[in-house]
Amino acid sequence: IKELFEITNHSSQFLRTRIRDKALLAALYSCGLRRSEAVNLDIGDVLFDRSLLFVKKAKNFKQRYVPLNKYNLRILEDYRYEARPLYPTGNNEAFFINRYGNRLQGQDMAKRLQHLIDLTDDQELKQKHITPHCLRHSIATHLLQQEVKLEDIQQFLGHSSLKATQIYTH
Repeated sequence: IKELFEITNHSSQFLRTRIRDKALLAALYSCGLRRSEAVNLDIGDVLFDRSLLFVKKAKNFKQRYVPLNKYNLRILEDYRYEARPLYPTGNNEAFFINRYGNRLQGQDMAKRLQHLIDLTDDQELKQKHITPHCLRHSIATHLLQQEVKLEDIQQFLGHSSLKATQIYTH
């Protein structure tokens, strides 16, 4: 995970894309968002003043708030206020946008993640099949390793069943 965050400093010739890559990692890993949740994230869903991310289009029509620590809040702020304005936006309220100003789609996110992996010198990492969903599993496992209670991880990920959370923390 650290290696992926570090490689965003060199992931594109364009600063806006490098900042967006880091923000994507923050959303998918640090916030534990599903790919569809990241796709549906709008500008107004990141509550910078409250250090929260509002997930309004979660699985099974659920909603939840995800807490943001200072580090991830800063990454999302940098993208929102420094990088995103460098993209053409029109009236698009999508938080993550592509170079044309349209909402970034799930396949685009998966391709950017693969691009980051390809940029690393880590052959073991390159051989793994890492998807945006794998990042969600990783944060769950890392939280458990930090002795966060399983019930808190369940709430963080938006699971209705503790069994689903246990699957994630293999």
